[in-house]
Amino acid sequence: ELPDSLKEQTYLKEWHVYSTLIQTIPAYIARFQDLRVLELPKNQINHLPTEIGCLKNLKVLNVSFNNLKSVPPELGDCENLEKLDLSGNMEITELPFELSNLKQLTFVDMSANKFHSIPICVLRMSNLQWLDISSNSLKDLPEDIDRLDELQTLLLQKNKLTYLPQALVNMPKLSLLVVSGDDLVQIPTAICESTTGLKFVSLKDSPVEKIVCEDTEEIVENEREREQVEKEFMKAYIEDLRERESTPSYTTKVMLSLQL
Repeated sequence: ELPDSLKEQTYLKEWHVYSTLIQTIPAYIARFQDLRVLELPKNQINHLPTEIGCLKNLKVLNVSFNNLKSVPPELGDCENLEKLDLSGNMEITELPFELSNLKQLTFVDMSANKFHSIPICVLRMSNLQWLDISSNSLKDLPEDIDRLDELQTLLLQKNKLTYLPQALVNMPKLSLLVVSGDDLVQIPTAICESTTGLKFVSLKDSPVEKIVCEDTEEIVENEREREQVEKEFMKAYIEDLRERESTPSYTTKVMLSLQL
């Protein structure tokens, strides 16, 4: 549990709580009106309190790799939120429509959950630049996905997509699209020939052997660890890709070691 003395330190602007057995966020979090960053990854949190909606100045919320099954509608009141990370909870299936109010969001990570479609509220996040909804159960993308006209990175690998909508061509700032090709039967020619700057990366997932184990919690934990490793690899891959693109073609990187 969080210490009782914490409730008196309402001047804090950041909480960073990693890898504990904490299961709940206390309701007194509503008193932390100056809170800007709430980083709570890799704990045992099973729900978010409705009082989280009182954090009007919150900019970053990271509750990845916990035990969440849902998100309270009150989160939509955090109108200054810029980054939301819900990845690795494994059980979230939908997001409340009230999250449509989060117009300042630029980064949303919903990967490694059980979404069957992109939530309507996400399509209304007009400033969204990064969307990771990989490792879910998507079978198709909404035909109006081009509403996200500020989106630059869209990560879709490890889903059940069979086709990609033509609307992707109408997204002027989309530069990185990652999918896995196991179930794809058709890719619009216009996407491959797009002159909008779209980079299309197809990752062929190799089958992962399933180990039969009587301990269900151990299976879930192993799955979470694997998802975390894959996410770290993907982020490193994207950073490397962008670094190579930002290096002028006429230059060469040289490392010099000078001993004086």
